[in-house]
Amino acid sequence: MKEILNGVPISNEAKKNITTWIEEFGEEVKEYVINLINLGEYKKLEDSFYRKLEFGTGGMRGKMEIGTNRMNKFNVWIATQGLVNYLKKSNPNKELSCVIGYDTRKNSYEFAIETAKVLIGNNVKCYFIKKPMPTPFISFSIRYLKASSGIMITASHNPPEYNGYKVYWEDGAQVVSPHDKGIIEEVYKISSSKEIKIEEEIKKSPLFQEVLEEVKEAYLKVLKVNLLELYNIEDKTFRKNIKIAYTPLHGTSINLTVDALKFIGFENVFLVEEECTTDGTFSAVPSPNPEDDNSFKRVIELARKEKADVFLAADPDADRVRAGIISDKEYIFSGNQIASMMLNWILSKLLQKGTLPENGFIVTTIVTTDLIRKIANNFGIETFLTLTGFKYIGEKIREFEGKKRFIFGCEESIGYLYGDDVRDKDSVISTCILSLMVEDLLKEGRTLKDYLTEIYKKYGIHIETLLSIEFEGVEGTKKIENIIDKLRNQKFNNFGGHKVISRIDLKNRTIEDFTKNTKEEYKTDLPISNTIIINLENRNRFTVRPSGTEPKIKIYFFSEFDNNVENYENYEKEHQRFVEDFKKKIIIENVFTKLNPIPRFYFSRIFDTLYKNITPSLKLFVIARLYFNFYPL
Repeated sequence: MKEILNGVPISNEAKKNITTWIEEFGEEVKEYVINLINLGEYKKLEDSFYRKLEFGTGGMRGKMEIGTNRMNKFNVWIATQGLVNYLKKSNPNKELSCVIGYDTRKNSYEFAIETAKVLIGNNVKCYFIKKPMPTPFISFSIRYLKASSGIMITASHNPPEYNGYKVYWEDGAQVVSPHDKGIIEEVYKISSSKEIKIEEEIKKSPLFQEVLEEVKEAYLKVLKVNLLELYNIEDKTFRKNIKIAYTPLHGTSINLTVDALKFIGFENVFLVEEECTTDGTFSAVPSPNPEDDNSFKRVIELARKEKADVFLAADPDADRVRAGIISDKEYIFSGNQIASMMLNWILSKLLQKGTLPENGFIVTTIVTTDLIRKIANNFGIETFLTLTGFKYIGEKIREFEGKKRFIFGCEESIGYLYGDDVRDKDSVISTCILSLMVEDLLKEGRTLKDYLTEIYKKYGIHIETLLSIEFEGVEGTKKIENIIDKLRNQKFNNFGGHKVISRIDLKNRTIEDFTKNTKEEYKTDLPISNTIIINLENRNRFTVRPSGTEPKIKIYFFSEFDNNVENYENYEKEHQRFVEDFKKKIIIENVFTKLNPIPRFYFSRIFDTLYKNITPSLKLFVIARLYFNFYPL
């Protein structure tokens, strides 16, 4: 193999990984590598093998191809063997068991089977979910079946060429430190395929048990109990009139959410039929991500046709959901807005019933709207902040179990959880709560938009924007680091006319106060994270971090205004000026510094003219198209 790789312009690390995998896994890997070399696909070869897949905020995730940096059966074997080795070290005298779930993506079932082969090969009992089911259902199943761990094969809302591998602990929450690091250490210790134990005939093994119906019945019963704490769901008189338009976006929610809505009395649930097939290519949708407004096209058409009171879309593994209504126009609410409405409604209902716990707490993230804390404070409920990723919310639930009562968890990326029977974000119960909210409000002639306006009047207007930019491959990783380092090291005077007040670096644990010209240690309970927070005057700030599961950099913008809702459009324009100024200073200036001085001068003049005369929606596209290759030419 060394002869074949001679002269191939890839890194030594990639060559080393290729050689090892061909020795361990044979002809399938060898043919793939030779084919890429013959095609001159050196960049793809490098990206496939320059590193090993790592666990991020959602576990292991990547494109489905051969390679150490890809999702494939070989990495599934290695990850599962590493997990088993860690489980055995952590539970030396315990019979081990694991729940395996999978979504509707291409190869998800096959990867689930390969996972089971390794588990059973290592004498670990395997509870195999019979059909594609939501991620929160797997979390619930782990707790219900008292399993030692769980694995969910999913890439959530990623494009169809991706898949992933989420690991859950015995509490039903995603693994966090020290377990995540311990599992990775065991994975990296595996130096030979001979260390991986595989049982091919899994369905003949007494350790293999398919499950679904009993657990599903238990889930629905628990869901009903949790909802009864909030609302009289037994009175279905008005509920029979509520119309819901719903799409699973080809995902797993079709196997649970619709049943849950009907279980609590919603009879008029209208489905986008084209998007109800469990199609792993997501053929009928432009994007399987409800954060993308384009994914709502058909469900909005259905809502108009049926005169629905609310329309909803869940992502393929059904842990996240987004909602909207049709009033004077279409309103698709953001994750921050939905979380704020849900929290306010939940706490109001608990207060009305006299069941608001004195020791209650909620958990949210550092990139979620400040409205969450304000609402919780108003009801006397304690708020805890975590890093991005629902695994940290699950960690907080476990930390206070038996000491405090968990009420609600949320993150801006349309993920929410009520109650602690599930330890991950749960679109199923969230969809039910949103639908009950719609019913409750309509009884009084109000809509979700009216309710959000009432919240803004009480707590002030909060406007947030997420800028998510994709950078593929090795070069992409460097670009992300360069942007974050620039924000870490360079001093900026203002953004959008708002003076920079301070900068917090969660990686180096420092806080710089630019008004006092001081730099001190930043004391926090948050884990170390490659995250920069920049605070501006007039209650503005932004937070920058690399995604834990995708090749993206994410920038979160926050602006807070007074409660003058009549001035909302002006406040929104002011917020967008802040966002646009960031794009210009960070993205465009990064481009200019890569050009030679003379071309840079002329291009700057030309581009500045273009930038001022195109619509905001085209600005970032033009930059990306010309310089970062976000979109293939």
